[in-house]
Amino acid sequence: MQTDNVELKKLVYLYLMNYAKSQPELAIMAVNTFVKDCEDPNPLIRALAVRTMGCIRVDKITEYLCEPLRKCMKDEDPYVRKTAAICVAKLHDINAQMVVDQGFVEMLTDLLSDANPMVVANAVAAITEINESHTLIEINAQTVNKLLTALNECTEWGQVFILDALANYQPKDEREAQNICERISPDLLMRMQLLFFLLLKF
Repeated sequence: MQTDNVELKKLVYLYLMNYAKSQPELAIMAVNTFVKDCEDPNPLIRALAVRTMGCIRVDKITEYLCEPLRKCMKDEDPYVRKTAAICVAKLHDINAQMVVDQGFVEMLTDLLSDANPMVVANAVAAITEINESHTLIEINAQTVNKLLTALNECTEWGQVFILDALANYQPKDEREAQNICERISPDLLMRMQLLFFLLLKF
């Protein structure tokens, strides 16, 4: 597995993800490679390593995931940070208490202030997924302001996650609700309505 070829690594990691459940010892043997790849100079390899570790649903591997995930959440590259945000939700699905104990809830909340809108969108997606089982992270007025800033700059899927989080927020009064509505661009609302109607057809 020691190769700089990203495509080859993807294939090997895909193989590991598919066979980890039936052969957990295979995944455990690959842990050192994942940890090493989380520090690779290539951000694609760092993101691939942390994503794969998050997708391997073997309890024994989760303890090895914490330190590389912590580093990736503070990575200089936004692609790595956005991948790490989703990995927190996957880790929560495997071991919710570990996510709380290791401080990943706070780190995920910090990513809501990230300068990159896609990192913010993935952090919101992870928070939404985590909050489905039990609410760990509350969206407050300060968070709403950050989400509105990122809203018009991210992709359509990122906008869906952010709009969903905004829809679940309870404004303190009518004025705050009106301010939120005014900050959502009419163009964005029209695109979301179109997407909604297209989805209804299926």
